[in-house]
Amino acid sequence: MKRRNWITAGIVCVLISGTAGTFALYQDTTAVQNHIRTGDISIGIQEYEEKNGAEVIYTGSEGRTVLPSQSVSKIPRITNYAQPCYLRVKIQTSGETPGEETVQIQGMPEGWVYAGEHYYWTQPLKTGESVDAFRRITIPSVWTEDESDKTFGITVTAEAVQSDHFFPDFQADQPWGDLETEICVHERDGAVTEVEKRYQSMSVTYEGPARNLVAVPEDFFENLGAAMPGDSLSDTVALRNTTETEAEFFFRTEIPEELTEAQRDLMEQFELEITQEGRLLYEGDLGTELTETEPVSLGVYRPGEEGSIHFTLKLPAELNNAYARRETFVNWIFSVQGQEEPATEQEPGPAITQLSAPKTGVTDPYMAVPLLLAGVAGISTWLLERGERDTMKCSMKRKNSPPKRRMQLRNIRSFRR
Repeated sequence: MKRRNWITAGIVCVLISGTAGTFALYQDTTAVQNHIRTGDISIGIQEYEEKNGAEVIYTGSEGRTVLPSQSVSKIPRITNYAQPCYLRVKIQTSGETPGEETVQIQGMPEGWVYAGEHYYWTQPLKTGESVDAFRRITIPSVWTEDESDKTFGITVTAEAVQSDHFFPDFQADQPWGDLETEICVHERDGAVTEVEKRYQSMSVTYEGPARNLVAVPEDFFENLGAAMPGDSLSDTVALRNTTETEAEFFFRTEIPEELTEAQRDLMEQFELEITQEGRLLYEGDLGTELTETEPVSLGVYRPGEEGSIHFTLKLPAELNNAYARRETFVNWIFSVQGQEEPATEQEPGPAITQLSAPKTGVTDPYMAVPLLLAGVAGISTWLLERGERDTMKCSMKRKNSPPKRRMQLRNIRSFRR
């Protein structure tokens, strides 16, 4: 009897646990992979000249003979291939130039100012824009026949600095202050790197009645563009609960295993801040992983309620050219935990003729599981009780039966005679 009680108790426990499972909270998870890249300062110089009233690229394949007082077409054109920037150029002569008088620069556009050893362009040069350093040079008249067959050259060196978060003083002796320029080497095909995009709205929605968590778009950094030193890039993600029960949203991050050391290093340079209605939810570097055991709660949302979170990425202003034109990415994972939706009562309708064979039982899989367990429990209990009754009957029958008599060996022998 004790054995039966223990087994029955075990079946009841299984039945209770199966029934309780039908009231568990609904959960779902979705992820987006966010890509962030750093911008670049990239300029180029191409020399042009006027021939027959048209501008053509100067090839420089053959030498050019000039005479005293001659005006020569020479157009160094500077183009910005990356982020908006300020320019400065340094013009130097080299070779066998006679005396102290050098060539005269002519046709310099308005907007250049001379300070120190450089000419400074006083307006930011936008992405894809170009500006000429000058258009012509004039050979000094003091150069005579004595300087024949000598050569000289003009070197134009252009430098650029990002215009964002930089404030030159063009009234000072050094408009760029103590800024140290760095050499930036690029493999460039002449294409402008900046591409204008339309703004993409972002959202995480808990959709009912399917109860799926959906994130749009697949990259929440899509609107940020390229980050430059000193930048603060921000955007907003909408949160929506369209089910009929309240739900709590959670957020965590995941660092992809395939990241290189350079990508991890860049990620750690970004500072991430997440706020919700002015309340700080998270603050730290982008490379810090928020694990599944410690997600950030984004709040509980009632049916039909909407909200949002605001995130900001900051890049230190002192970042150098080593971080130019680099990219990294991070996974943002959103999850939701919602209550079971209440069952709706259906009003009885008119009788409907059913042509197919009628279906019996409960079609809801969540209700079928506990009923199936209950059926298994009942059958198992009945089989156990029946087995024990049969065992008891056999035992009592053996006790009430008369003892069997043994036939002696001699009786068998006498019978054979």
